[in-house]
Amino acid sequence: MTDLIQRPRRLRKSPALRAMFEETTLSLNDLVLPIFVEEEIDDYKAVEAMPGVMRIPEKHLAREIERIANAGIRSVMTFGISHHTDETGSDAWREDGLVARMSRICKQTVPEMIVMSDTCFCEYTSHGHCGVLCEHGVDNDATLEKFRQASRGCSCCRRRLHRPFRRDGRPGTGDSSGAGRCRL
Repeated sequence: MTDLIQRPRRLRKSPALRAMFEETTLSLNDLVLPIFVEEEIDDYKAVEAMPGVMRIPEKHLAREIERIANAGIRSVMTFGISHHTDETGSDAWREDGLVARMSRICKQTVPEMIVMSDTCFCEYTSHGHCGVLCEHGVDNDATLEKFRQASRGCSCCRRRLHRPFRRDGRPGTGDSSGAGRCRL
């Protein structure tokens, strides 16, 4: 092995040198905790597909956000489980819907918490699809309009980020929604 041009182990001799030259550092500031919030339940429920993960009753969300903040976590992403579904997923974009309520509870409880919201409509539609359906399948234009409404709702409830689900034209819909302070 005399053909080695560089022998970088000299940069790994001490913990201080390793820390100085490492490529990636990861801290709590870099992480987002996904939380699953269900309305109209009294007790925590297990998410069967994710061992150790619980659905948080909406009425306990403030307590959970305080606990999360006290653990040093600064960012959460809310996933709602709505009991008020309809054809268009309106609970995802109404000002009094679950998405807005979760965001308001989080920001009122811990104002400095970064709150991201999943606004995919599948949990909010009666048919379980991520978009508005028509006789030929998904009505993309009507769906994009609902996503614009969700983006506008984002700025109303002090949520600063929301995660748009992938759909033709969706990631740019927030830009034209009037929700200038909300990031996608």
